[in-house]
Amino acid sequence: MIVRADLPYNVTPHFKGGEGEVLLKNLTAGKKPANVRVFNEMVLRQGCSIGYHAHTDDCEIIYILEGEGVYLDGDEKKQVFAGDTLICYAGESHSLSNEREQPLKYLAVIVQN
Repeated sequence: MIVRADLPYNVTPHFKGGEGEVLLKNLTAGKKPANVRVFNEMVLRQGCSIGYHAHTDDCEIIYILEGEGVYLDGDEKKQVFAGDTLICYAGESHSLSNEREQPLKYLAVIVQN
């Protein structure tokens, strides 16, 4: 199966309780394996964030494609850059924000445990 790259971005305000809005592109067009909950390209503009949230029965892997942001990993704030991979295991919490002018673009994969 091939999903072509001309998929639209959806605008989601206050994603997971975050600030501003997120541009979200479902890269599987809804045709994904049962254990994959999410495989998205996402964009945070300046001042936008993904709200702090927990992963209970799944884990998330984020790969930063462009830009830089602030990652709240549990209770630790860390600067993240293009090329970084962020992993949030089941039982952990995290958030991501963009304080810079350049958009923060990343891939997000959520896999069921």
